[in-house]
Amino acid sequence: MKLLKGINYLFITITIVLLILFFVNLLGNPLYRNDGRFFTSMGHIISIPLLVIFSFIISVKTKQQKGIILFALFLATISMNWIIQYLQLMNPDWIPVFGLLIINAITGTLYIKALQSFPRQISKQDIIAVFPKNKIASGYLNWAIKDYTWLIFPILLAGCALLKISDRLSDLFVLITGLLCLYVNYKKSSKTERNKILWLFWGLISFTLIMIVYSILNASVTEVSRNVKLVFNIGLILTFVLSQIMSLFFSNTFDTGILIRRTLVDGLIFIVIVLIYNTIEHYFLHWLSHELEISDVILSSLLSGIFVLAFSPLHHKFMSYLEKRVKNNHLEHTEI
Repeated sequence: MKLLKGINYLFITITIVLLILFFVNLLGNPLYRNDGRFFTSMGHIISIPLLVIFSFIISVKTKQQKGIILFALFLATISMNWIIQYLQLMNPDWIPVFGLLIINAITGTLYIKALQSFPRQISKQDIIAVFPKNKIASGYLNWAIKDYTWLIFPILLAGCALLKISDRLSDLFVLITGLLCLYVNYKKSSKTERNKILWLFWGLISFTLIMIVYSILNASVTEVSRNVKLVFNIGLILTFVLSQIMSLFFSNTFDTGILIRRTLVDGLIFIVIVLIYNTIEHYFLHWLSHELEISDVILSSLLSGIFVLAFSPLHHKFMSYLEKRVKNNHLEHTEI
């Protein structure tokens, strides 16, 4: 445990030194200040000092929990990873590509291993109990928790980079493996531990989904605009940082199960149904007007009224059902 803490403090120190070097160059050189790549990465740059602070606080507060220390080490490592990447953007000669490749592989491995032990180490029995019928998932996770995978995962991730396999695919592989480990930990944990895990779990699911959407957008569009990149980067960082803040520092302030699994999820379903209904109505009426060649405003309004009358019973049933669920969950939360 002392060794892990020592490595963590070393990585924090290195990251702070690199941060100072980065900001001195960024503020002192107008070429870097006007570089659009740093503008779109603003969310990542701002989050690096926060992650370093989180890592330090966790290391100081935690005594004997290996999973929490590993997570603190992951935060320090990913901060160092990001700042090294931005320094390489400034001058590729400062950081060798091989060094960046190694730090990427170590970061991915620490992420997987941290979530296998957050807040306690998962076992073979835990995995079989959670995935009794899914032989592929249980077999893969049983292999992933072996001690020798501390060596296998870095080699695998470094090999993917050397073979020019997409960074997005490697990131998704790491994210999904980590989520599976965290899911097992959640299912086999006590109620107190579940509050801590659930914030992180939902944050990482959101982070993974945003990553998938961003990857699809990158693959389908020739060039993504600067503002779109900025929005996605800020969305990724917000979910990543906020889920950690709630998980590590405020997990016992709220009943996480009621707040996330019920109220927020039901609220999102509520919004999605409204959006789907309004979108279908708009495009269906547009298509129908086009097919029937209706340009008269009165006829279009009449068609809209018929559509609303035809589908409003189903719409009202969905809405009333969700309203009852949300009200009940708020009452339950108030009673607790």
